[in-house]
Amino acid sequence: MTLPYELDVDTALEALGEGRYAGELAVRWNVGIGMNGGYLAAFCLRAVLSESLLPDPLTMTLHYLSRPTPGPAEVHVTAMRVGRGHVTYRFDLVQPLAGAGEDAEAGTEIRITGLVITGRPREAGSFDFAPDPPRVPGPDASSAVRRASAPGESVSLWNRLETRIARADDMFFLRTEPGEARTGGWTRLADGRPSDALCVPLFLDCWPPSVFSRTMRPDGAGAPTLELTVHWRNRVPAGWIYARFESRLLAGGYVDEDGELWTEDGVLIAQSRQLARYAGSGGRFA
Repeated sequence: MTLPYELDVDTALEALGEGRYAGELAVRWNVGIGMNGGYLAAFCLRAVLSESLLPDPLTMTLHYLSRPTPGPAEVHVTAMRVGRGHVTYRFDLVQPLAGAGEDAEAGTEIRITGLVITGRPREAGSFDFAPDPPRVPGPDASSAVRRASAPGESVSLWNRLETRIARADDMFFLRTEPGEARTGGWTRLADGRPSDALCVPLFLDCWPPSVFSRTMRPDGAGAPTLELTVHWRNRVPAGWIYARFESRLLAGGYVDEDGELWTEDGVLIAQSRQLARYAGSGGRFA
């Protein structure tokens, strides 16, 4: 018997009516001192797609207001605009305040808020264009890499993933010296779950920050994401996905990161941009 896939179990939601969905945030998607922002995005996206009048996510923006904790959570979904080709939804991930017990609305806090636009991708057009795909070996010709859990962690985000890299410099903790603020490699879920649209925000936030390849000074708290935007650009195939990330500016304690997801056939399926806090050494990229 095939066991349920972890991502589906850990984003499962109960419809409460009037756009409210209840579920349990799982500790096994933790990274550093908190849960991975991509997993939290997938949790929220599950609620929006359950509510959506149109099937496909096109863009999603999340603002991480405070750190969610493992345990009960609700996602409240509101249709902001319903058009013929697109629907815009606002969502809020809500959790009880610490010590609030079973007190109702007065004892809750919005941890994440954002917007999702759903629709249907159009057919290819004669003027379509795209960036050149990465020139890297395929997953079968790349090296598997595993990152051990931090001391005291029984599980971690990296236990949920299977990753392969084309060269050691693609992963900061395998580097011998600083280089460009880039990282990435082949990615899929370790339990065999096929990749799909729900995996996209997870895969776009599951690699170590690319800034670590430049600074070689990862902070113990990582680089917590403040804002994440995801664009779905093509259908997501079921197999390996190549993730590529680059940071261009670190200044004032904040760093940007641009991400891309590619198929084995060289089709760009998603893009992202995020702003994160960096607690390590400051500086500006040339």
